[in-house]
Amino acid sequence: MASKCKRYYWLKLKQDFFSDPRIKKLRRIAGGDTYTVILLKLMLLTLKTNGVLEYEGIENTLAAELALKMDEDDKNVEATLIYMQSMSLIVELEERIFDIPQVRELTGSETDSAERKRRQRQREKEAKSVTLSHQGHALVTSGHKIVTTEKETEKEIEIETDTEIEKNPLFDKWLYEYSLDKKSPPAYKAKMRQKIREGNTDAINAFNEWEISYRQKIKKNEEDIKIKSFDYSTMVGAKINGELIKQIINDPASNHIDIILDNDELLAGVAKKEAYGWIHK
Repeated sequence: MASKCKRYYWLKLKQDFFSDPRIKKLRRIAGGDTYTVILLKLMLLTLKTNGVLEYEGIENTLAAELALKMDEDDKNVEATLIYMQSMSLIVELEERIFDIPQVRELTGSETDSAERKRRQRQREKEAKSVTLSHQGHALVTSGHKIVTTEKETEKEIEIETDTEIEKNPLFDKWLYEYSLDKKSPPAYKAKMRQKIREGNTDAINAFNEWEISYRQKIKKNEEDIKIKSFDYSTMVGAKINGELIKQIINDPASNHIDIILDNDELLAGVAKKEAYGWIHK
């Protein structure tokens, strides 16, 4: 029986991670260094699910549940989540399902088989260097043998590495969501992965359709965040139907704004989405 192929994940912090204004601001808050560690631990917690976080209901609140999983203080986790939400570092996709978008940009992964082959190639490369520097007149023969070995190694790696779909950063997230309501999620995930590797049309189509739907949902969420956080006071001085905007009345909790024109006409209850569209035509 073939041994099960393991996959390793790691978080790749960008060089300017701590220069990000959102991270700098977080660190300046009282207790900010602790909150920053919690933010990083949340990213690590969601590596295998591409940033997706599910509230399982183990504790009464999401913060308490995450505090339990990460061995952190409930109040510190709650404060971190509140800050992350205010900065769009975490967004709610649907009830009980949350997303940390940055994780997908910072996740690296490979199978244990790929890791072994990568190390094997490195050893052979080093062996080639030593052989060429010591065999003098036998360089051509030795070089031919080593090149052949490298080609064989690369061919073997090509067979054993993931399919193009498995390389997709959303693939593991799809497996996770697709198996949520199954009796044995790990077994189901393994089964679907195998179908993808076998080129099963139904499985491939299921992933492609899900990816299109997911990307549309993310795009809508990002647009909603932009509309909600936009500074509508910048509309003052612009024109609508030839009339200057004199004042904007904006309730951050509402999806609408009131616009007062220079002739004192009131445009009440203008949808923020519509107003945002005027500015960004």
